[in-house]
Amino acid sequence: MDIIMVSSEAYPFAKSGGMADVVGALTKYLPNNDFSIKLFLPAYSSLMNEFQFNPEQDITFSFGEKMVKASYFVRNEKNLQIIAVAGEDFFKREKMYGFGDDLKRFIFFSRAVFEYIVRTQKETFILHCHDWESALLCAYTKMYWPSYRKKPKKVVFTIHNLAYQGIGSSELFKIVNLPGHFFTHDYLEFYGNLNLLKAGLVFSDVITTVSPSYAREIATPEGGEGLDGLIRAIGLRKPIVGIVNGIDTDLFDPSTDKNLPYPYKTGQLEIKKQNKMAFYQQYFPDLKEKDVSSPLISFISRLVEQKGLDLILNDPDKLFNLPLCWFFLGVGEASYENSLTEYAKKYPNLHVEMAFNDSLARFVYGASDMLAMPSRFEPCGISQMIAMRYGTIPVVRKTGGLIDTVIDYRFNPILNNGFQFDNYRPDEFIFTLERAINWYNDTPELWKVMVKNAMTSDFSWKIPVQEYINIYLG
Repeated sequence: MDIIMVSSEAYPFAKSGGMADVVGALTKYLPNNDFSIKLFLPAYSSLMNEFQFNPEQDITFSFGEKMVKASYFVRNEKNLQIIAVAGEDFFKREKMYGFGDDLKRFIFFSRAVFEYIVRTQKETFILHCHDWESALLCAYTKMYWPSYRKKPKKVVFTIHNLAYQGIGSSELFKIVNLPGHFFTHDYLEFYGNLNLLKAGLVFSDVITTVSPSYAREIATPEGGEGLDGLIRAIGLRKPIVGIVNGIDTDLFDPSTDKNLPYPYKTGQLEIKKQNKMAFYQQYFPDLKEKDVSSPLISFISRLVEQKGLDLILNDPDKLFNLPLCWFFLGVGEASYENSLTEYAKKYPNLHVEMAFNDSLARFVYGASDMLAMPSRFEPCGISQMIAMRYGTIPVVRKTGGLIDTVIDYRFNPILNNGFQFDNYRPDEFIFTLERAINWYNDTPELWKVMVKNAMTSDFSWKIPVQEYINIYLG
């Protein structure tokens, strides 16, 4: 059966966040289960420059008050066809997102994908759309699919992060190409504006999101981003399913990772420690001898409020005077970048790299003892699973997918693989860090057990892929 997968990003073709990893994994593993995948992506400059595509066809259609042309470029791999959609110079830009006309760009993208599949898709298929960038396609397929074509067996919509909804001026509804009565509160209207994500919520057959806990949280006022009432109502009519993401366990494997000077397996903590010593020599060359034995804790993420930067920077004197070495890797909001840069000058046990480098990130995972994820909210989270794969213990806030993947000793003293704190408060974060430090220093045998639990936790895509298959075929 054909699965038409539509996303604004997918690893390894285009990536800016965790959605790319999910879509990339589905397109990697689903073909092993007798599915043929057609993956639609915008024809970003970076994509077209890095990968070889062949031009296939052009389609002209009305877009608001004018006619526009979409061009389609195809790349074929085993049981996977990637179709890049271009037009109007919407995607010939230096980056994927962050432009004033982003909504217009992705309205065009959804419409162009529909115009292509309505002409070419002759067999029964499953449509799977991801986040607001392709949500309109759910509406087009439900409203305009011709009777002479086989209807999609199911329309699946995945919410990766409800905070991003594709909200813009009501004037944009003119180019959406839906009847006027759909610009109401029950459909695409949101406090006088257009909300593209609502198209995916309303017109899909099944909604998935990226962890069971996040599926519950988005139906609450605290986690619903203004849509909790709609989500609760929709949940009475159709399934809203939380599926924890996996990670590519072939890619993230400390026994074969060439980014580690000393590869290691489960149980080889002394070899893991050699990576930390090599890391200290490179990034903390002036560290005092007494501090070399301190745990290394890393923060590998975008530097934005969602990731808990307010907690981290609330009391820097208290935080950076804990017996820890801190390493930050990431870019983000200028205020956080500037603060961390200044603190790194003051505290010798703090090093900051304002960049994102995948090779360095792997080295950091392999060298670190702990990973800090004090997130305000976290739909699923990937970093904590990668960290555990490398025997690095996550210290996390109890939210979203962090609830579903990190097991605290307080809740399961046999299978514990990390530390959790409950409330988004600086004192709870500091207390939990102190608890982790005490475990590391005072109970090394228990720490070894926790590291073993972390490294043997199953975060592969085997179970999540099967859950998606059950949704497709159910």
